[in-house]
Amino acid sequence: MVSTTTPVISKHDLLRQIGQRYRALRSAIEALPPERLTEELSTGWSLNENIAHLAAWEETVPKRVAGVLESGEDPKLYDDVDAFNARAAEEAQGKTTEELLTRWTAAHDRLLETVGSLPQDADGLAFEIVEWNTTGHYPDHYGDIGAAVRSADDLVGLVQTNWIDFRGPIGAIGLSGLEERTSTGWTYKDLAAHAAAWEARTADRLAKLRESGAPQPGVDDTDEFNAAVVERTRGRDARDVLRELDTAHDRIVEEIQKLTAELIHGNDDWVIAVVAGNTYGHYAEHFDEVIAGVPKRPAQLLEKMREGWRPFRRALNRLGLSALSGTTSSGWTYKGMLGHVAYWLEQVPPELPNRLQGRRTPDPDVDGENSREAQRGLTRSARDVIQRLDAAYKGVVDAVSALPSDRDVPFLALRLVVGETYGHFPEHLGEIEAVLPQTSDQFVERIEQIWKPFRAAIRQRGRAGLMEKTSSGWTYKDVVAHAVGWMEQTVREMRTKEFSTGWTKETILAFNEVSVRTHDLVGPEAMLDELDTSYRRLVDTIHGLGDGEVDERISSTMPYYTYLHWEEHFAELGIPL
Repeated sequence: MVSTTTPVISKHDLLRQIGQRYRALRSAIEALPPERLTEELSTGWSLNENIAHLAAWEETVPKRVAGVLESGEDPKLYDDVDAFNARAAEEAQGKTTEELLTRWTAAHDRLLETVGSLPQDADGLAFEIVEWNTTGHYPDHYGDIGAAVRSADDLVGLVQTNWIDFRGPIGAIGLSGLEERTSTGWTYKDLAAHAAAWEARTADRLAKLRESGAPQPGVDDTDEFNAAVVERTRGRDARDVLRELDTAHDRIVEEIQKLTAELIHGNDDWVIAVVAGNTYGHYAEHFDEVIAGVPKRPAQLLEKMREGWRPFRRALNRLGLSALSGTTSSGWTYKGMLGHVAYWLEQVPPELPNRLQGRRTPDPDVDGENSREAQRGLTRSARDVIQRLDAAYKGVVDAVSALPSDRDVPFLALRLVVGETYGHFPEHLGEIEAVLPQTSDQFVERIEQIWKPFRAAIRQRGRAGLMEKTSSGWTYKDVVAHAVGWMEQTVREMRTKEFSTGWTKETILAFNEVSVRTHDLVGPEAMLDELDTSYRRLVDTIHGLGDGEVDERISSTMPYYTYLHWEEHFAELGIPL
């Protein structure tokens, strides 16, 4: 066969399509139960024989392409297609699945090298040979995957195995990274919303199939559907989009689990085709696009970790220690939740060497460990919980910092770090933010909660006791004096709208020193009167802020001058936390 045609597809697009379809087919095969790969299917071959067949045809490509480049003709290398296929199937006998997959990998790698070396203006027949044995060939075997699916559990396994390799990189991009553009022009946030929308729609179609027994129609215009999703996503918080993605995925898994084998294979395997196209086949389509946004080097990973840690830790600071004994919206105490976060952070350093070697220890009892941490949180002090959390995070930072700076972090190791750091923190950030004061009334309520034990502990000292030394070396009167100083500072800022910024350890110590020294000649009784007067002025000023959310400049400073500050002195005042 002689050809003088020019290719109708660019080499770049061809490689992209090969990658997408190869990944979709191979990942589906590898996600099936191992025993299923040796069973003879209704389509005639076992999946192992399919693998040998796919490898055999890809092995022909380099020599055939070379022949075209040399003579303009396809040397074919076979006389009869059926005989070639029979030999390929026979070669699978006695081979393990691992051996066959290794052969396919080698054949595929050589094929990609061949395509990569092709000039863009090469004879179109060379490109056609590649397409015949890849993008044009893989769909012929989707039916074999369908035939290997016996139950809803099998189909869920296909979806979930590939979901992990899609959702992991999405999480690894990080919240700030989700706002960046992909190679197609969408943001990563758009892509996540796009995947969520198709899974949600597919879940609806499966539910209606169960009710009616009839396949449900798709969208009228795919491009219009996608454009509407992107428009709807504009301006949304990336965390909301990720929650939407996870919710949609949970729904589709739930719907698949409700399907009978008859429904799964009815209507010419309609369910399998629809599920594949909107889950694991869809993930493969966007895999390269997503993986491009994933941090590769330790320095990039550390920056993503910091981006996730800062808002989590900042919100925790604003929550305060006293609130940690309260119950979150998920039902455990904040101490239990933070113990849970710390525990999983602590597992990263010892597991990281395994992941770097391409291994992983057996999956832990996640529910059991979470339950134990929830119980332990009931008896730990708030300070101990926070110290443990900070130490656990530092342990991960140190472990990642020790990795070779000039090498990519293997994805198995990357997924471990991401999953327990910036991929995990946002899951609990909402629990913290939900109880942070927003309005003036809420701030006054929180202030009063902390003020009462603080003021009671001061009162218990009595006037004479104020002159005694605390564990920090100050007198209790000094503690009161500098508490007054900070309350007066925040009142001034709230009233003048002029906020001090750039506080450092040195300037804070200097402020404290001035607050204490200016009250040297003030007696204990007058000091207590000034404390109460400053407190009333503080509460009145906050009430005067009006309804609605408090200005961010106030809500980000005033707590540190008042109730969060008072908590710092609970230990020396003998107040348990």
